[in-house]
Amino acid sequence: MTRTGTSTDDVRRRNLSTVLTLVHRRRSVSRSELTRHTGLSRSTTKDLVEELVARDLVEESPAPPAAQAGRPSPIVRPTDSLLAVSVTPEVDAVTVGVVSMGGAVREVVRLPTEGIPSPQDTVTIAADAIGRIRRDLSRKQSVTAVGLAVPGLVHCRQSAVQLAPNLGWHDVEIGQMLSAAVELPVYAANDANVGAIAEHLFGRHGDVDHLIYVNGGPSGVGAGFVVAGGLLEGVAGYGGELGHTYVGGAEQCHCGSTGCLETEVLQAPLAPLLADFDGAAARPPTDAERDVLLRQTGKLAVALGNAVNMLNPGLIVLGGFLRLFCAYAADALRAELARHSMAAPRQLVEVVPATLGADTLIIGAAELAFAPVLADPGRF
Repeated sequence: MTRTGTSTDDVRRRNLSTVLTLVHRRRSVSRSELTRHTGLSRSTTKDLVEELVARDLVEESPAPPAAQAGRPSPIVRPTDSLLAVSVTPEVDAVTVGVVSMGGAVREVVRLPTEGIPSPQDTVTIAADAIGRIRRDLSRKQSVTAVGLAVPGLVHCRQSAVQLAPNLGWHDVEIGQMLSAAVELPVYAANDANVGAIAEHLFGRHGDVDHLIYVNGGPSGVGAGFVVAGGLLEGVAGYGGELGHTYVGGAEQCHCGSTGCLETEVLQAPLAPLLADFDGAAARPPTDAERDVLLRQTGKLAVALGNAVNMLNPGLIVLGGFLRLFCAYAADALRAELARHSMAAPRQLVEVVPATLGADTLIIGAAELAFAPVLADPGRF
């Protein structure tokens, strides 16, 4: 039997991965905390951190003076030498962001389009932006890969879009197309799924391993389900299409069905209120906006109630324009959710706005690009 690597090599690779992943997700952690969380010896942790420093993936700095006796443990943080680019196509724009390890957003540019961008439009716009980004980097910085968040059914392992109904994309090898244009690896996934990853790893929610992230944008409504700390993707990555569950109504959806959640809960009627929204209730809604909010709240609660009954989450995170419902219709949403879910699971769930704001999808898409680095830092 042929061995692909010695057990020592495998152990070191896993240990490097564990340490870098902890630093990445915690953003700042002492070397002693790394030792405690990994179960490794102090000398092994020190050795691993030194290798990551040598690879310019992390940096160490002295800890602030401590009140207790003894030498303070150095603080380990990710560097900004390795970057990921995030690309998010929508019905009216292509958004491109730059993210460093630790989920730190360095730049976001939203590039409006005259109409719904085609796959080729998206590739051209993104490639131009990525070219400019790479030209502006310092000598010590590089882009490792591109994460692509698409509002639709994305076959994750192939980075291909099977169907993005609001964009009008069908069977598009978008990952291969963009990769050929920018000469970088490209990893694609559903936008709400990457949003769920971002809020789970970097959102200010505490240690919640059972959550639902629901994203609302100009391209529709989608959801990502985190179950026992892992993303629930399904066989091909198509899981989480809450926007295409039936909530009542006769409006035909782009997907071909009628009465889908995203035909009843729409951003367009709330766009003026959203424009004035800064994460809190910046101004009271008009009577017309209040009527829209209350009508859409009832439909949103039907879908959320079904999800609560099926998955028993501890947290529902509303992102995109759905944050408005937490700010302006929280009581109504709570009351409607009580009508459409069983009492026992409903009493265990909290509904909150996304804490990463407009950066949620940018950070989540970057996680796709950073995944190979975190899995095997020795290759970078």
